Amino acid sequence: MEECIPHERANRDFCVKFPEEIRHDNLAGQLWFGAECLAAGSIIMNREIESMAMRPLAKGLTRSLEEVRGLLRDQALRDLNVYTARMKEALKQFDALFAEFELSYVSAMVPVQSPKEYDAQQEVIVLFCETVERALKLGYLTQDMIDDYEPALMFTIPRLAIV
Repeated sequence: MEECIPHERANRDFCVKFPEEIRHDNLAGQLWFGAECLAAGSIIMNREIESMAMRPLAKGLTRSLEEVRGLLRDQALRDLNVYTARMKEALKQFDALFAEFELSYVSAMVPVQSPKEYDAQQEVIVLFCETVERALKLGYLTQDMIDDYEPALMFTIPRLAIV
């Protein structure tokens, strides 16, 4: 997909909301295993309602992958350096379904911040950064206090931000 449709990939900005322990190299394999299990009728980790809701998406994802595999087999017998419009469209559809399944599956497994919660967290981060910058300019803090991670400073920054 990176070679065939590099600028047409599905948006995956939602991944920044995943907990750190979820983001690893094996995630795609785990997602694929989950999709196969759901498509076959399994229920994931005592989450019957979520499993029922994701089952149609999982079935669509597995069908889409089978289509891509078939097109790749046909293409392998022809010219490996040319991607047909049908191949590109199938890859775009698979990528979109996989991204949608990724968000649904991970959200069912672990708490994922909503976009509103994530935006609020980003705003607090910006506020704290601006507060530290202003406090440095006014001489309330020293760079050494920040560099040494003074415990008192960690309590002071939110208070300064409120003021």
